[in-house]
Amino acid sequence: MKKAIIITFAVIAIVFLTSMFLNQSSAQVSQPSPKDGTVSKPISSVVMKIAERSCLKCHTEGGNGMAMMHLNLSNWDKFSPEKRADKAKDMCKMVSKGKMPPKSFREKNPGAAPTQEEVKVICDWATSIQVEKK
Repeated sequence: MKKAIIITFAVIAIVFLTSMFLNQSSAQVSQPSPKDGTVSKPISSVVMKIAERSCLKCHTEGGNGMAMMHLNLSNWDKFSPEKRADKAKDMCKMVSKGKMPPKSFREKNPGAAPTQEEVKVICDWATSIQVEKK
């Protein structure tokens, strides 16, 4: 009798854990599509290379708290297409004005500031992902 109860609980536990694992895996793989039919675009690989040198130290998990309040690139995949477009536009504006990366970061990391060509790449990318407002 005790063996039957233990086996039953073991089977239930295995089924429960398996279903949790499968649900978690499918949640990570599938992303809901926006209702308006627009497609969220990832950060282009060219822009990501610039960001790795100039942005990610502060604008990703574990980075500067104030910087992450404005833009946390770790959450890019979770942003709606509209929010991505707005954040990309802000990125263009800040690097174009020379406000990002900040002077203190550039002083400690010579070569971190994007070149004029790289600023153009960021701004062209930002323009390419803009979403029409309805």
